[in-house]
Amino acid sequence: MSVYMTDNACNFDGLRRLKGKGRGVAIIDPDTVTDEELDEMHSVGFRGVRINLRTRSQSYGPEVWREVLPKYAARLKRLDWVIQIFVSMDQITHIAPIVPSLGLRVVFDHVGHPEGGRSPMAQPGCNELYQLLLQNRNVYVKLSGLYRLLGVPDLDAHVRKLLQIAPDQIVWASDWPHTGGPELNPGGDPQAIQDFLVVDIPEFIRQCAEWCKGDEELLHKIWVDNPRRLWDYHEMD
Repeated sequence: MSVYMTDNACNFDGLRRLKGKGRGVAIIDPDTVTDEELDEMHSVGFRGVRINLRTRSQSYGPEVWREVLPKYAARLKRLDWVIQIFVSMDQITHIAPIVPSLGLRVVFDHVGHPEGGRSPMAQPGCNELYQLLLQNRNVYVKLSGLYRLLGVPDLDAHVRKLLQIAPDQIVWASDWPHTGGPELNPGGDPQAIQDFLVVDIPEFIRQCAEWCKGDEELLHKIWVDNPRRLWDYHEMD
């Protein structure tokens, strides 16, 4: 729930109730969070942090990414956590050169979040995303949030390309609880109260199965094998 910024209380409560059977992603300030706080998060099921710029319509220049990402990695490496990144696709041009040196798994939200009006393949950052997937097994992409990308042409082709080049690095996610995003909450005010969007998840599942061409092995990968590996979730947990 990165819309709450560094207030992870909601996720903490849910993970405690699940008694080890859940996984969560936190928002932290790498400059101020303590190792003790990270250890407590790990004990209840947190396995990563999210860097969320897109919800607040923000972007960083390359020099900021060169400072920020290693700072996160330094705090998370001992726990082997994931860095989850939600940005507009063009930001991946700045992020891609840094990822191989981090030594951690990195996951890009919402198929890289191409912006509306242009084919993903024509947008800066798309080829860099493909190359990261091909060259680095620590890079993952979430097959999620496509209802947020309705104005993007050729989205089917982009998703099929991702599944083709990196079937072991794509993870499905519902994007629940379907917050309104910057369009309904400009600036990403964490105190703003808004209705959740109504999303047809069964239809999204059907569409994902179609993208997988009914391949049972591929479906099992994106729903079971890949997320277990990414989020450190084992069958005995």
